[in-house]
Amino acid sequence: MNRSDFIFTLATLADVDQLVVLEQGLFMTDHSSRKNLRYLVQRATVIVAKTPKTNKIVGFAILLGRKNSCKKRIYALGVTASNRNSGIGSQLVAILENAADKANCTTLTLEVGDRNKAAITFYNKCGFKQHGFRYGYYKDGGHALLMHKNLTEEPEEKNRSGCVIMRSG
Repeated sequence: MNRSDFIFTLATLADVDQLVVLEQGLFMTDHSSRKNLRYLVQRATVIVAKTPKTNKIVGFAILLGRKNSCKKRIYALGVTASNRNSGIGSQLVAILENAADKANCTTLTLEVGDRNKAAITFYNKCGFKQHGFRYGYYKDGGHALLMHKNLTEEPEEKNRSGCVIMRSG
């Protein structure tokens, strides 16, 4: 399957149970509670990728930001192992970039575990650059790379992962 075989939509409260299970399966530590995910679905931008026939969530992304800030933060992004390299992750990033752009934001930031080489490679392909490091950032003592992407710079070319800025207007 490729990314066109999935439905990308805003999460609803009906998606929270699936999000809890998915997040626990994807991340080894620092899981969001059901209560926190319910709150985020109601207050933040939470995008889910679903299979059209079963409505099963196979990927998600959460975007946070302060009302009057020019920065938005990718709080979480994950895709099931069986659906990786299908373009879902890059489509989720593109949707978040578009949402940030519509909110007049110029920068996207994120943290990623320094041992998560696949995610670091993915974010680099999407145009994110490391700008910092946090020791002992995660509950298990793991360290985090701090990454950012300037949304006002046009990409030099489309990269192989399909990460491109989807501008509106």
